[in-house]
Amino acid sequence: MSTPSPDFDISVPAWRARRLRAHLAGQVEAGRAARGAGEDRRAPRELAHRAEVRRWLFGWDAARPKPAAAPPAPTPRQIAKIERWQAGTGRLRGEQGALRRSILEAVADELLSARPLARGAIAAAHRETVRRCREAGLPSPKASRYRRWLAISRGV
Repeated sequence: MSTPSPDFDISVPAWRARRLRAHLAGQVEAGRAARGAGEDRRAPRELAHRAEVRRWLFGWDAARPKPAAAPPAPTPRQIAKIERWQAGTGRLRGEQGALRRSILEAVADELLSARPLARGAIAAAHRETVRRCREAGLPSPKASRYRRWLAISRGV
């Protein structure tokens, strides 16, 4: 076993513990800053103790950019519910359900193709869908159902 350095003795007096914790926490921040500055994953030579090196490397690794989280996949039950709603099962005849589905998809493709979405794009898409459904003589979707359909089918 190696002999401990005089800076990090086995027992640390209580009055020094707070400063020691602050110093080690500072090493984590220094590692993050080094990663942000584009430095290599090598701890500086002036770090005398392995705890300092370990905290510095932890900070460097923790600064790794996080991948964008994908939206949660819809459950089979949600998919079945949305498919029934799109087709209008129980309320519309088959050809009317197909027509409403084509209206929904056409409006979503037209108004929501831009990324990022403009402010109010979903509300505008719903208004346009309601207008087209009324022109075709079909029941129009409620706004909450329309937003849910968009969230599941388009990942909005």
